[in-house]
Amino acid sequence: MRLQLATESAGTSRTLAVKRLATGFAAAAGACSLLPLAGWIADVPVLAGLGYSDLPIWPWTAIAYFMLSLGFLALIAGEPRIANYLWIVPALIAAIALAEHLTGLDPGFDRLLFGDAVSTRIAAHPGRPGVGPSSTVVLLLLSGYASQRERWMRHELGSLFASGALALGASAVMLILLSSAEDRGPLPFNSLPGAISAMLLAASIIAWNIEFGWMRLLSREREFRPERVLLPLLLLLPLFPTLLAALIVPASQRLPLAGQIAIVTGNILIIGLVAYGAMTRLARGQAAASELTQALDNANVALTTLDGEILHWSRGCERLYGWTAKEALGRRKYELLGSRSKGLAAPDLKRHEQELVETRHDGREITVIERIQRIEASGRDPVLALSMSDISQTAAVLAALQASEDRLAEAAAIQELGVFEWDPRTEAMHWSPGTEQRLGFAPGDLGTAAALAERMMPEDREEISQTITKAIAEQSHKFRFRFRFREPNGNVRAVEGSSRAFYDAEGHLVRSVGAISDVTEREEREAALRQREAQLRSVIETVPDAIVGVNDDGVIREFSPAAEAMWGYHAADVLGTRLETLTPEAERKRYWSAIYRAIKQRDERILGRLMTGIGLAADGREFPIEYRVGLALIDGEAFYTVFFRDISQRVAAEAKLGQLNTELAHVARQTAMSELAADMAHELNQPLSAIANFLASARILIDRDGDRGQIAEMIKMSVDQTQRAGQIIRRLRDFTTRGEVEMRPEPVSQTVRDAAELVFVGTGGLHIRVTYALDPEVKTMLADRIQVQQVVVNLLRNARDILETVPPDQREIIIGSRMIEDDMVEISVTDSGPGIPQAILDEIFNRFTSTKGSGAGMGIGLSISKRIIEAHGGILSAGNRPEGGAVFKFTLPTVGEDGAE
Repeated sequence: MRLQLATESAGTSRTLAVKRLATGFAAAAGACSLLPLAGWIADVPVLAGLGYSDLPIWPWTAIAYFMLSLGFLALIAGEPRIANYLWIVPALIAAIALAEHLTGLDPGFDRLLFGDAVSTRIAAHPGRPGVGPSSTVVLLLLSGYASQRERWMRHELGSLFASGALALGASAVMLILLSSAEDRGPLPFNSLPGAISAMLLAASIIAWNIEFGWMRLLSREREFRPERVLLPLLLLLPLFPTLLAALIVPASQRLPLAGQIAIVTGNILIIGLVAYGAMTRLARGQAAASELTQALDNANVALTTLDGEILHWSRGCERLYGWTAKEALGRRKYELLGSRSKGLAAPDLKRHEQELVETRHDGREITVIERIQRIEASGRDPVLALSMSDISQTAAVLAALQASEDRLAEAAAIQELGVFEWDPRTEAMHWSPGTEQRLGFAPGDLGTAAALAERMMPEDREEISQTITKAIAEQSHKFRFRFRFREPNGNVRAVEGSSRAFYDAEGHLVRSVGAISDVTEREEREAALRQREAQLRSVIETVPDAIVGVNDDGVIREFSPAAEAMWGYHAADVLGTRLETLTPEAERKRYWSAIYRAIKQRDERILGRLMTGIGLAADGREFPIEYRVGLALIDGEAFYTVFFRDISQRVAAEAKLGQLNTELAHVARQTAMSELAADMAHELNQPLSAIANFLASARILIDRDGDRGQIAEMIKMSVDQTQRAGQIIRRLRDFTTRGEVEMRPEPVSQTVRDAAELVFVGTGGLHIRVTYALDPEVKTMLADRIQVQQVVVNLLRNARDILETVPPDQREIIIGSRMIEDDMVEISVTDSGPGIPQAILDEIFNRFTSTKGSGAGMGIGLSISKRIIEAHGGILSAGNRPEGGAVFKFTLPTVGEDGAE
């Protein structure tokens, strides 16, 4: 166990060491191929062949090995995509070279690099990578590609291909070192740098896959073992004596090349066969032993001394208790886990089996069954083998079952359930304690079925008899019942229950066990509920407003008789349809959106709010309606009641009243203009007198043949005065014209100023200072210009009249405008008069209430003004300023400069 822990703790460092080793081999291979390439660039033949100038590595071969080295470095660094891109170059070089060898073609690709230097070399195909180097490149590409694939035995195949490349490279190195220039002849590798590069790259792949070596093809065992690399070492071991002999023995005393190759090949085959057999048996045996060890280690097994000191702590124990082997070894198990035995004072190692409650490392308690086996071996101290089975879930289920039974008993007592047993043969009845008392009887009063039947209501007694007779006839194992009985005090109680029936072999009822509960209060509530439902139904059927009930989806569930009369539908025709079908197609979007918002969002602003719409009767007639939406939650589900009222008559009356109000407003404007007639005559007299004077002067100048420029100037001044008189007359005509109400965008400033000029024309003698405090940002309002001017004129005339009662130096009127919330503009008229008496202020907008005292005015101007403003969607209000004087304010909707609301 300690060895296993040490092996696991060293896993990370071993992986880093393997990665460094593989990186070193790949980097050395790159240097070995890059150095000869530098020899070609610098034209140093000795460097191109690493000392064997007659066997240089061709430039294309050196590039292929160099790109292979870079690809292996990228693969080891965790960049397989970059490695694949880099390997495209050696793959193309090897493919072209093999194709040239197979077809005999020579397109000149071999001499593209260093063509002059390559051509001077003596070879069959100068510059062309040989079959051996090309094949080795292919093997190395396959090993690198296999090592990165996420498939079965990827590392084993990579190691296998790399071992083949290693063998080819090693053979080439041996042949080059053992042969002389005279007897060398054609070699599978024609350069030492290429052979060394191939060996180094193969060693890099084998080192990279060392934990998944090709020995796994024999054992399929995944743990790291030394024998994984033993077979490749045995295969290459004969090379080292041969290489040593090549370095020490003179060339004249060496065997011929063919003999040396035969000796080496024989050694490799013999050792390979021996190693194959030995390693196969060893790998299979170790794989079986490893599987058994892993199975035992995953079990919940521990070894202790006789006094409980832990000697072995399996991985299963680590998972079960949360304590690692390093933390548990050497400690006493029962002390470590705080073990306690159920039903006993303390756990005992002398028992063969015991149930324990133990504490995990995280503090959570578990229940286990511990089995103890004493193990004795000669020459060793006896030990105890402890096997633990976690029964925490079973114990929790049993505890939950017991708790459930306790809760059931408590609930039965709280609900006053009664349990009984009836013996049909003896008619005896046995009741659970307290049941007879809860039913209002003394213990023993209901000891027989006849005593119980005697107290039942006659109609219920007959029904119970029929229920039992039917259950026996059908051999039912369960039947339900309900009956009423009269208590000794005369009160009637109701009970219901169910009973389990037991029959003998002949089908006779021999025993019945059941439970009953008192349902008197429930039945009283149900009776009261039925009474309330009947009352509600009576209200729905007699209320004059139409009532439509809908659910959350807007589906009609209730349709009152008043609704049938209003729409002309029978309730059966609309129940189950959507509420929107009661409105015209053109109105459904606007109408339904309000109710839908109320139903789906439960919008407090919509619920209970009075709204208007259009109804569609069964005969196609459209009529105006108003409605409110009410919400009721019944058992958590929403039920909506919509109250509808046909307002056709009211709308017609309001239309007539509106027409009368329009005529009244017209009369009021004419009355106001009659009061302003004198002032208007005085104002018109000025431009008319000026026109007469200017024209008389012009005539004199014409008669005297005067200056034409002066004549033209006199005529121009007459025209200006004529236009001034025309503007006064136009404003008077527009103001008194009856016309129809036309809501459209109107300029705020110009509308107010035109109205003020109507009021203050010809009143210069009153010495009233008029100040305009109009907000320049407030440009346009949505209104009927004539009606708004009527309101402004009425307010300004009232202010002008009241200012005649104050000294001239204190007479001031301020006309203002400002933007307020909800896209509304507020227009105000403020005066410096004495203010409005409180008694009048509360009723100032009522008809026939005047601010000018008795005998002055009709008292309808402010009432008409209030109706005009409210028809525009605004509010007209009056008040007194703290510093003195009255202020009237009214609001109107605004529009953008383009007229959009």
